[in-house]
Amino acid sequence: MDKNANNKALNFFKKEGFYVILFVCLCIVATVASITANNNKKIASNQQVALKEQANTASILKKQQKEYEGALQVKKENLAKDKALKAVPNTKEVATTSVSKTITAQFVKPVANGLLARGYSKDIDSVVWKTDGSYRTNLGIDIQAKTGAAVVAVMDGIVKAVGTDVDGQNGYMVEIDHQNGFVTKYTSLDKKMLVKKGDKVTKEQPIGTVANTSLNSYKEDYGSHLHFEVLQNSKNIDPAKYVKYDKYQPKVTKAATVTKTTKAAKVTNATKAINK
Repeated sequence: MDKNANNKALNFFKKEGFYVILFVCLCIVATVASITANNNKKIASNQQVALKEQANTASILKKQQKEYEGALQVKKENLAKDKALKAVPNTKEVATTSVSKTITAQFVKPVANGLLARGYSKDIDSVVWKTDGSYRTNLGIDIQAKTGAAVVAVMDGIVKAVGTDVDGQNGYMVEIDHQNGFVTKYTSLDKKMLVKKGDKVTKEQPIGTVANTSLNSYKEDYGSHLHFEVLQNSKNIDPAKYVKYDKYQPKVTKAATVTKTTKAAKVTNATKAINK
């Protein structure tokens, strides 16, 4: 039985073997084709995804480029506006500053009743001082006044220093910072001063009294006086720009003037007598 079965099987493969092999080959080809088709589909799908991503990237780049160009245009317009604004002066601010400077430079007289005994001479030739016979400039003005006359602050401010003017040898002094670029100095005062360093003072507030404590000018013919200085931005300027006093006339000059007037009158009378 076994031999017959084997013979039948052998005969079957001999007759039908070609077709079996062909069938197997077809199956293999079909399988390979199926796999290849699937791979091609995946590749095509991946290509489509890549193309879509490229399209999206291009769209995003175009959008970003437009935004950048828009921002750049806005920046250029703002720069143009800034230049136009800078070209136009702020007349309101300028006017306000000018008015402010005018207001802050209003002084009251440091001595109510006084006479201008010696003027400011920093920017002109030196003048002789009888006290020591030297030729010196005067960084302020000397205001002749009675001993004990009240000396007041010319503007509101803060007392910067009180004591003895050692460097200038101008006697007892008070220095006031007016917080606006101006500083005023009051020297040749009596040693009993009415303020101390750091005090806030108001315009016309008494700060001391007139004396004759200056080593530079205590022998001048005008006697007791206030030496008054004004500094603007740390530089001495002429106080006569802000306070005005009649000029002091020495007694000798007054006597000489009277003598000259009398002589002139006598000459005039003699001339009239001759003409008659």
